[in-house]
Order: sequence, then C-alpha cells, then structure tokens
Amino acid sequence: MLKHIRSLFFRVTISVASLILLFYTVRGEWVEGLSHLTNIKFLPLLIAILINFLSLLVVTFRLKAILIVQSIHLSLSRIYYLWSISLFFNLFLPSAVGGDIAKAYYLYKDSNKKLASVTSVFLDRFFGMMATISIGFLAYLLGREHIDDPKIGTVLFWSAGVAIAGIFFLMSRRFSKPAKSIIFKLCPARFHERIQKLFDALDLYREHRIRFFLLYMYSLLAQAMFIVLVYCLALSIRIELPIAIFFLFMPLVTVVSMIPSIGGLGVREAAMVYLFRGQVTLDQAVGLSLLLDLFLYGVGCVCGILYAIRGGVSIREIERMEE
Repeated sequence: MLKHIRSLFFRVTISVASLILLFYTVRGEWVEGLSHLTNIKFLPLLIAILINFLSLLVVTFRLKAILIVQSIHLSLSRIYYLWSISLFFNLFLPSAVGGDIAKAYYLYKDSNKKLASVTSVFLDRFFGMMATISIGFLAYLLGREHIDDPKIGTVLFWSAGVAIAGIFFLMSRRFSKPAKSIIFKLCPARFHERIQKLFDALDLYREHRIRFFLLYMYSLLAQAMFIVLVYCLALSIRIELPIAIFFLFMPLVTVVSMIPSIGGLGVREAAMVYLFRGQVTLDQAVGLSLLLDLFLYGVGCVCGILYAIRGGVSIREIERMEE
C-alpha cells in the first residue's frame, strides 16, 4: 500500500508541477486559447475521430502478430477491445504506459501465460516507440534548418541512440548477453528466475526476424496516422501549418508524455505549447493542446463507458494491474 501511495504522490506531483509551470508561462492566454474551441470546423474533427479508430485496427494487427509468436491466439475483435480500453486506462494509470498494464493483465487472464503476455505488450510498446523516434528523427534531418531550438535535435539524437541500443538488444544475442549479465548483478537473486524467463522469451522472437520488419511497418503506419490526426485537429481550429511540422513535433510530445505522471497530464500540454509556440501564436498553441486533451479524454471516456457496460473492474483488480 505504501508503495502505491508513493507512486501516486510522485505522479501527481509531476503533473501538478508541470501544470503550474504551464499556467505561469502562458498566463493571460488561457481565455484566448479556449476561444479557439468555440468555432471548430467539424469536418476535420470527424476525420480525426475516424483516423483514431482506424489506427486502433493497425495496432491490433501488430499486437496479434506479436502474440502469435508466443502461441497466444485471440480474435482480432478481442485484441481491438483490449486496445480500446487501454485508452481509458491511459487516463489514470502510470504515465502513458498505463494502458499497457491493462492490456498485459487481460492478456494474462485470457491466455494464462503471464510472462508471454508481459513480453508481448513490452514488444508492442517498443515497436511503437521505435517508429515514433524514427519518424521524428527523419523529420528533423529533413527540416532541421527550420528549427531554432537545438534542444530538439539533442532529444531526438539521444532517443535515436536508445532505440538503436534496444534494437541490438532484441536482435542480437551478442549484445543481449552482456546486458543480461549486468542486470543479474544489479537485481536481487529472487528476481533472477523471472529475468531468465524474460530473456528466454526474447530469444523466441529472434527466430522470427522477418516478422520484426512487418511489426515495424505496422508501427510506422500507426504513428503516422496519429500525427495526421493531430494535424486534422489543428485544421479544425484554423491552425494551418505544414504537416511536416507535426511529423517533427508530435513524436517529441509522445516521448515526453512517457514521463511518470497522471496519464501524461501536464507534461503533454507543456510539451505541446513549448514546441508549437514558435510556429503559431501562443494562444493558438494553448488552444491546440487543450483540443488534443479534450479529444484524448473524450475518446478515453467513451472507451471507459464501453468497458463499464461490459463489466468493468474492481478496485482490487486495478491494484493488481499496477503490481
């Protein structure tokens, strides 16, 4: 219980501190930012909603391909449902990975394969992040002359380095063995058996390297669809920027939203305003961050209602997910 209280306190602190800093930075612009939401063009908004649920289909195919390697066979409709409710859990479980905890938990309940479920969701997240970083890095290389802030390039270069290290870790036993040795030395002995099982599961995926390329393609498509979704949201409040700007900035917003917080609240908005205020007026940047929040929370609540209709979950089960 104390562990959960500390975790919650830390996440709340990060979100509150980020929101306070953001409010202070854009003080006086919130009313103007909200005014942009009173005159929304509905066609781009409807297109964004359609793209959102189509992108869920893409990541559904990706997760199914990962699960097949672990001999977990679920229907596409079941996996789509798990992805949908993960959007709801992303609102209040740790950072933007809260939905991953929910997916892993229910995959385990469906398959009775705990480690396989966790490994599958981990790889699903990894491929998503690899595609996110790839798109952002490529966009930066092609359009860096239009970016004044050197911190953007620094973050992308470090992120790309982490992604490349992760690829070597997954694809090559030569690189995974030293990592395994280091992890064994750092972790208590009681965790060694679980760690060994995790590495055994990763070895299973190394036998399907061609499948890795397919998973990466699914991930690129899903991330590109999300970026186009945000572009449509911007059009709906009459922000007209080259779509290339969104392909550069939104991967960074996604990475920042992974910081432990309450569903990315605070850190996501701060990143949006910080990045876009150099391209549009400050009140427009605030308006876009508010609209993205309303969109994400709106979709998440719809998925939460669906989840409640289908039975929901007890408080104890939520605690077990976080464990």
